Amino acid sequence: MAITAEERMSDPLLPDAFAHLSEFVARWDLPDWDARYRQRLDTPIAEMQRFNDAIVACAEDAKRHLDARSFDDYSDADRRLVRLMLAFTIVAQAVQIYKQPSVPDSGAVPMLNVTLEPWTT
Repeated sequence: MAITAEERMSDPLLPDAFAHLSEFVARWDLPDWDARYRQRLDTPIAEMQRFNDAIVACAEDAKRHLDARSFDDYSDADRRLVRLMLAFTIVAQAVQIYKQPSVPDSGAVPMLNVTLEPWTT
């Protein structure tokens, strides 16, 4: 998600306790799983390792921060933090399991598109 100059000035990029993660917003604050996976495939493993390490260091604090309020009460900064955490789930596989951006032995299938049905209540 592109962030306008006005948004940066009026709303902090991330909650104050997570400002140190701001450097990762431009690359990993993405709207959906497919965009995050495409970014994973396009990012060198060393860069993903830095992101992984930064999130691992504060993941429990981020979870506590986000769990302390209703999703309906999230600020834009909170939502960015959520999207970083979602990106981490995709990056962590590459860094911690595969040690490379793509899934080993996946043959000629470099990308898996995920389509979710709308939630019904």
